[in-house]
Amino acid sequence: MSENTILWGIIVAYVSFIFIKGVLQSRRIHDSDDYLVAGRNVDWLLLFTTLGATVIGGGYSVGAVGRTYDWGLLMVLVSVGGYLHFVFSGLVVAPQFREAELYTVAGWFRERFDERSRSLAMVLSIIFSVFIVAAQIAAIGSVLASLLGEHLQNENLLTWAILLGGLVVIVYSTAGGLMAVIHTDVYQFVVLIFGFLLTLAFILPDMLSHLPEVKASLPEEFLMPTGGKGWLFLLTTFLAFLLGETFAPGYATRYCIGKDVRETKKGIAGVGLALSLTFPFIILVIAVYARYHFPDIEPQYALSHVIFNLHNPVIAGLMIAALLSAVMSSADSGLNSSTTIFCKDLFEDQLGLTGWSEEKKLRVARRLTLVLGSLSTLIAVLWPDIIDLLLFTYHIWAPAIILPVVLGALDRRKRPGQDTAIFWTMLLSVLATLVYRMSDAAETLDPAVFGVLLSIAIYLPLAAFLGRSAKGEAS
Repeated sequence: MSENTILWGIIVAYVSFIFIKGVLQSRRIHDSDDYLVAGRNVDWLLLFTTLGATVIGGGYSVGAVGRTYDWGLLMVLVSVGGYLHFVFSGLVVAPQFREAELYTVAGWFRERFDERSRSLAMVLSIIFSVFIVAAQIAAIGSVLASLLGEHLQNENLLTWAILLGGLVVIVYSTAGGLMAVIHTDVYQFVVLIFGFLLTLAFILPDMLSHLPEVKASLPEEFLMPTGGKGWLFLLTTFLAFLLGETFAPGYATRYCIGKDVRETKKGIAGVGLALSLTFPFIILVIAVYARYHFPDIEPQYALSHVIFNLHNPVIAGLMIAALLSAVMSSADSGLNSSTTIFCKDLFEDQLGLTGWSEEKKLRVARRLTLVLGSLSTLIAVLWPDIIDLLLFTYHIWAPAIILPVVLGALDRRKRPGQDTAIFWTMLLSVLATLVYRMSDAAETLDPAVFGVLLSIAIYLPLAAFLGRSAKGEAS
């Protein structure tokens, strides 16, 4: 039996297993809560694994290795921020979401602020979720394109690979909802971590035996903390990763599904701490190996090249299958959150469509998943850069969401004029950040960080002025 046959056999068998397991979960879906929030009956270990599999999706596996291949140690350091925010979220914010039995970030805004802020949070949540799913589908396309590249010489190979990956994600997501994601994520997380560790076991001896040559092959700035881009770039990009996905819709859904507050805290804070201490090192080693053996490849294909170079079809097959399924999990989570936002925030809260039967709710949810998945796939085809897609979502999300959620989580008191101040801070910060993204200054100070700092600068004087005005009118 040839190596290619073994590799493809493992990939097809594993992905089919995950796909079938996910689709079969549809039998356990009896109402919209099962489909959207898995019945709110998830223990801490399932929370840990589902969130871990979601985080290590296209951005923090395929995309992170590719950008580390390009930036070096700088990318490793800034990526830590993408894990650390779960510690704060798990200990402070997630318990409030679970206690209130919420579904979405916009639902939290309804509880804490006014209708205007909730509506704006809903719109931003939809945009964020669709583009996050696009990033994951682009990652699936990158892996498939690398896998098929040896057999198919086609200048549109990446496009076809993205379309194929998007189709798989849409079918999988439409069938099983969040219930399917959570129960298949256990397998995906275990196989993914096991596969990365096996990859390290294979490549580390080779790297250590050629250590002088490996070091000589790297650019001088590769192992510098700043990557030759300066300390300000390092700090602001770290903050962009720290703030960019904080309270993201797909993660916020996980805040709502635990059995209780205690299980929620353990699962979410635990996975953030565990991944921040382990995964950046794994990414660095793989990227260094790729730079040494494949100095002239497209960075986005670095991880795939390393896997193929192991010359072990079993390990390669498991790794590729795990990567594909983990990215599918991340995409599925994003689609699920998008569907939840439409069903709960738009249809029920905004439009008052609360009289639907559970059968109709499920039917509408599945159709929405199909439409939103198709839109994300189109975006991935037009804009296939994984990290650029992630950064765009950070730039529209962080400026509007970080300040209100942190403020509302730490201080639950209602203050005069606060709702108006929050709404205008959110709106102005997002608009200003989108303009700032197009300026040369965005190369130095990341737009997400700029937006968060701007939101503070807008909110403090505006809240003080409106608070004094409200008190004056009351007296």
